[in-house]
Amino acid sequence: MTIVVSGGTGFIGRHLVRQLAEAGETVHVLARPDSDAAALAGAATVHRITDGQTLGPLLQDLRPQTCFHLATRYAHDTASDAIPALIAANLGFAAQFADAAARSGCRAFVNTGTASQLNSRGAYLPASLYAASKQAFEDLLVYFDRRAGLPAASVLLYDTYGPGDTRNKLLAQLIQAAKTGTPIDLSPGEQEIDLLHIDDAVSGLAAAARALHGGAAHPAHYVLSSRRPLSIRALADLIIANGGEKLQANWGARAYRDGEVMQTWKGGTPPPGWQPQCKLEDFLRESLGA
Repeated sequence: MTIVVSGGTGFIGRHLVRQLAEAGETVHVLARPDSDAAALAGAATVHRITDGQTLGPLLQDLRPQTCFHLATRYAHDTASDAIPALIAANLGFAAQFADAAARSGCRAFVNTGTASQLNSRGAYLPASLYAASKQAFEDLLVYFDRRAGLPAASVLLYDTYGPGDTRNKLLAQLIQAAKTGTPIDLSPGEQEIDLLHIDDAVSGLAAAARALHGGAAHPAHYVLSSRRPLSIRALADLIIANGGEKLQANWGARAYRDGEVMQTWKGGTPPPGWQPQCKLEDFLRESLGA
């Protein structure tokens, strides 16, 4: 099967591309000219995209059966002069990708969203302009599904973690602080975080694509969750209990961010046949040498 992945050089994308290649799929990655694609050597053909208008001819040539859209421009706080680039990436490029996929005859288009699009009751309440832009494309995707013949699914992701993550997310910062014993300044720590291992995230995306190929109703909306949200304080306790006894947290040294997600949504439907398999404790013990 020929598969096209946008955002394939990112943390989730790299793992997805590797899994697809190991399964024998022919993978093509859409990447910015300045993206580091060295990790994809031997696993995918990389196409450097400078203009979204080139996507149409490219996908007409490739004729992918499946497309995964992971490319995004992220910012929790967006300065006014950064808004055009955010909208261009998260709506403009995304819509051009979906249009090209529809015209090429693609039979499964899997889009990734963020759980910060929703409040704790599952209602739309974006935590940031970034989250609002992800919801906006999800709305556009309904058009491509219903009117342009592109079977589509949007998959909401919480926080992901795993080996080889260079994003310096909170979990990585806490693990590093626990290793070194260096005090770390944190918020009061009552906000929740839902951490999903990268292997579970990748298998969930693949399950969403299989569902579309298997005739699932669409446009579909799935959620990938560990089903085990933790407060930041509880996460710190878990780190200490699994080899991070040196962790020194300065609770309340930082204020909560504007739009901080204090409680995660506990609802949503996972892709058919999918459930998380990896345990956070195992990763912590391995990372901390416990």
